[in-house]
Amino acid sequence: MAASSENTLFQLAIQRVLDSWTVLQLAVSHSFGGAESREKAQWMVYAIDQWFKENKNIETYELEDFLEDVMNHEFDTIIDDGSLPRISALVCGLYRLSCEGKTEEVHEKLQSLPRAQLHQCARVPNNDKDEDDDDDDDDNDDDDDNDVTTDTGGASAAAAAAPPSQPISQSGQGSGSQSAVPMEEEEDGWQVVRKGKRR
Repeated sequence: MAASSENTLFQLAIQRVLDSWTVLQLAVSHSFGGAESREKAQWMVYAIDQWFKENKNIETYELEDFLEDVMNHEFDTIIDDGSLPRISALVCGLYRLSCEGKTEEVHEKLQSLPRAQLHQCARVPNNDKDEDDDDDDDDNDDDDDNDVTTDTGGASAAAAAAPPSQPISQSGQGSGSQSAVPMEEEEDGWQVVRKGKRR
């Protein structure tokens, strides 16, 4: 009976930690993982719980690697905001507390978790482009309007791939009577799509 309540407590703890993780919640809210982004986030709770049940003494760095792989492969998101070690250490610490039956301490830690800061992440100007600034300054002045950038490192692959002044539609083409002409490769290896008139 005690093991069952510990597992339930740990599952709750994982869920609350992932709910407070801005990077993951941003990826879910913008569907970086496709139409099943919410289901993938829910699966992460189950996968982490199962992994801890089946393995003893999982180290923080192992959980970091797991989370990094899942975010990269399932959500096309690279985490570079420094949150990964903190989230991993928190989950590992909560697991130890739940195994030791320290329910009150677990609940205290969960109560002190911050909410995911999504309002600070939605469509902010992209100020962290350093080397590329010199190359594209004269190409597009409205670059900031269409990229989804965050201080948590999440970015929409669709927004990054679209031409700066061309809105993204579900078909992947811009609106209006213009269509994309063949891509040109820049010096740094990026391919740029230029707009052309429909013939």
